[in-house]
Amino acid sequence: MAEARKLKFGVLEIGRGVAASLVVLHHAGNIVAQPRFFDAVPFGGHLENFNVGIDFFFVLSGFIIAWVHWPDIGARARLGRYALKRFLRIYPPYWGVVLPLILLYALFPKAGIPSQHDPLNVVTSILLLPNTVQPVLGVAWTLTHEIFFYAVFGAVIVFGRPALWLLPIWGLAILAASGAGELPFPLSFVLSPFNLEFIMGVGAALLLRRRAMPAPWLLAVGGAGAFLALTLFAVHIQENPLLARLAFGGAAVAFVFGTVEIERRHPLRLAPGLALFGAASYAIYLVHPVALSFLVQIASHTLRLTAVPLEVVVIALAALAGGAGLAYHRLVELPLARLAARIVEATRARCAKACLVTKRLADRS
Repeated sequence: MAEARKLKFGVLEIGRGVAASLVVLHHAGNIVAQPRFFDAVPFGGHLENFNVGIDFFFVLSGFIIAWVHWPDIGARARLGRYALKRFLRIYPPYWGVVLPLILLYALFPKAGIPSQHDPLNVVTSILLLPNTVQPVLGVAWTLTHEIFFYAVFGAVIVFGRPALWLLPIWGLAILAASGAGELPFPLSFVLSPFNLEFIMGVGAALLLRRRAMPAPWLLAVGGAGAFLALTLFAVHIQENPLLARLAFGGAAVAFVFGTVEIERRHPLRLAPGLALFGAASYAIYLVHPVALSFLVQIASHTLRLTAVPLEVVVIALAALAGGAGLAYHRLVELPLARLAARIVEATRARCAKACLVTKRLADRS
């Protein structure tokens, strides 16, 4: 069990970086296409499907949580540490982006859209609670699903392995709800097809813990190839949300199966740059929408009437926005992560000391 916690899968880290890059390119393509900027669609509209990087994130999140925290299942005393680690991983880097954004909208009431000034939405955005409108930081809608999944897995930790049956039951409910038409909130959130991908990731972790995967290279290459082909050519698949999640989630699961099995057998050493690419994916995901909003203003004023191809503009914007995310990772996220590690270790030490004192008192009595 301890060995499973220590294993780190470098190819999955690279996958995270690629997934973040897909999302950045998707948003860069969308923002330049707006009439107030370049009013043209780059790359023949193929970037429209690049938001499926999110599907990979969700599958990977389900896998990582189940893989790392499997020994915690049924150990109620570990719930607090699990919750603290998840909180410190998600909220401080997120608040470093969203709180200045909220302040900006407060200082400039005409900026943004009305929902970004709504007090209730501001509160739910800060806390990453689900809402019927887009959060202040648009991409944070995915984090509300992430936090909800963490809560569900927290219940599994408390109630033990029998509670794992909650996950297939939840998955079946999502499948059943897909044919029921538009659901009211919050059912639309709880039974969103996106949540299936967390469950798929957990399932991948459980299978990988129990058996070796045959033909891992075929699984890895086939999964990556299927994901890429769907992204580039299945241009209308997302019109059916359930089908899209099953297709992209299934391809991501195959990739996870293959790469994890390969690295279990032969651990790979990654170049530092590739490792950084994956490690910075969360920061890139958080920062890129804000960076793009500023960068496209400059680009549209300086390049709109020039002969610079729109595709070059999009790639440049995406690269600069990604660079802003890398800078945020180095300057903000990493120091916060080191602080978080100290907090978790101090909490663990205090808990261990309290348990020792309690044991001694019990022995004396």
